Amino acid sequence: MTTAQFRMLFPDYPDEALKVRLHQLVKRRVLEKVCRGIWSFPKSKYYTTTDLRYLPHLLRQTDINYISLESVLSKHSIISQQMFDYLTVMTTGRSGKFSTPMGMLELIHTKRDPLKLLTETFPIQNVPIREATIARAWKDLKNVGRNINIVDTEELERSINEQNILLARNEV
Repeated sequence: MTTAQFRMLFPDYPDEALKVRLHQLVKRRVLEKVCRGIWSFPKSKYYTTTDLRYLPHLLRQTDINYISLESVLSKHSIISQQMFDYLTVMTTGRSGKFSTPMGMLELIHTKRDPLKLLTETFPIQNVPIREATIARAWKDLKNVGRNINIVDTEELERSINEQNILLARNEV
C-alpha cells in the first residue's frame, strides 16, 4: 500500500500522526516497509506472491513503465547473468534504485514517445506492467550505455526472429 492509500483509510489523521502510526506498525511487524512510501502486509496470504513487477506501478503511478534491459535479455537467455532478485525497468519518470525485501528495482528514465512504446512492449498477464520486446530491450541497453559485451549476438538474433513470429501470431 502507498501513503496515499493509507491516507484514504485514515482521513482524520494529520500527516505526522499517520507517519508515527505507520512507523509503529512497522516496529510491531504488522507492516513491512518495502521502500519509501510503500508498505506490505507480511501476514497476508498474498504476500508470498508479491514480486518486484508490482512496484513500478506504485512508485511511478502517472508514468509509463516497462520491463527492459538486462531483465528481458536474461529471461530469454541472451545474457548469461540471471536476474532473480533484480528488475530493470524503463520509465518516463525519474530514474532511481530501490532496495526492497523482494530485491533491487532499478528505474531508468527514457524520453521515448509513449505511443511508440506501446508498439514495442506487450502486457504481462495479471501484472500491471508491460515488457519490452527483445529488440526494444537490446536498443534500450545500447541507448543507456550499458555493457553490450555480455550479449550473445547469435542468440539475440535468433530470439528476436522467434519473438517476431510469435508476436505476428499474437502468441506472446
